[in-house]
Parts: sequence; structure tokens; C-alpha cells
Amino acid sequence: METFEIKVAGKSIQARSGETVIHALWNAGMPELIKTGCVGGVCGACTVTVRSSKGKTNGTDLACMCPVEEGMEIFPCSVDSVPTLASETNPSADKLRAAYPTLDRCTKCGSCTASCPMSIPVMDSVIRMRSDQLNEVADDFTTCINCGLCRFVCEDGVLPHVMGMWVRRSIGSSKELAKNNTLELDLQQIEFEWKYLLDGDSALRMKHAQQFRESGEIES
Repeated sequence: METFEIKVAGKSIQARSGETVIHALWNAGMPELIKTGCVGGVCGACTVTVRSSKGKTNGTDLACMCPVEEGMEIFPCSVDSVPTLASETNPSADKLRAAYPTLDRCTKCGSCTASCPMSIPVMDSVIRMRSDQLNEVADDFTTCINCGLCRFVCEDGVLPHVMGMWVRRSIGSSKELAKNNTLELDLQQIEFEWKYLLDGDSALRMKHAQQFRESGEIES
């Protein structure tokens, strides 16, 4: 198969069409250049910036999901973690602001949305956080993998994914507290709930997730 040259962290390697950046690195014997985890677009460990040679828009991506192109340049950009704050019962925009004062720094530039490998409407969701539309925010961040690219590109120091996951945890803990359910579910019930939440297409899974978050129960 014909090969072509790409650059990763300033080092030239030969790559084949159809490979991802990670697989090209592995085949070149240079796996250490980019940190990896799941290699399936789930863990968010292999964050990179991409410069294309074909006039395409440059941006950010996950190296395990990014197909190679002749002449492209890849720059690893590991995103440092930030401390996780405890969730709050009955979350609100005011409680979110108290936990994360960076909420009101957003200047609506849209960089966070453009950087998200999961196509989450990050900027719109930050605006929803400000107006207390937290159930919608929880829906927005259903597919968030916590890669941190939205935070990495933000020049205003907003923490979109951190706030989005705080909202999801807080709503979840509120439902759990309201039910005050201290009984352990048996394995059969647990398997039933996972099947309910994971089966079907993306629209059905979203519908089930919304219903389960609101009621805390599985609809028969």
C-alpha cells in the first residue's frame, strides 16, 4: 500500500491511507508521542491539534479518531485535569455560579463548540447554564467524554465540560436523595436498567435517559 508523510510533534513518519494518527504512530514504532487510553473515542486522552495541508479548517481532534492525510501536522495537546467540586442537590444557575464563577466569562466566540469531537453545542449550553435551563444542559453533555478540549481552546478560562458534568451529577444526586432509596438492586434489575438505557438508536436512548433522569424509574 502506498504511504505518505505526516508530521507528529515535529517528527516525520510514514502513514497509510485509512489509518488513524494513533495507528500510524504505532506502525512507525513511536507510540510514546501521544498518550492513549481506550483508542475508541471514549476516554478523551489523546487530544491533539491538527494542521491540514489541503486547505481544510485546522482545529482539534482525538488522535484515535483522526484519519491521516498526506502532509498533515499533528501536535499533542494534553489537557491537565482540574479539581472536581462536590455536586449540589436541587442545582440552579446561582449554585452553579457559586461553584464556578467562570460561568459569566463566556464571550460567545464559539471556539468550544468547534473544538468538541462529540459535536456537543458547548457554547449554547453555557448560555443555557446562565439562564437556569439545567435539564437541557444535562441533555447536551450526555455524550461528553471529558477530553477537556473545550476548556483548552477557551481564552476566557471558562470550564464548560466541568460545569456540564457538575450539572449532570447534581441533577442525578437530587433524584437519588428525593427517592431515598437505600435498597440494593438485584443483578437482574440492574441488567434491565442498562438494557433500557443503552438499547435502540441515539434518539431512543436520549428519550429513555431523559425519562429516567426525571422519574428515577424505568417505564414498562
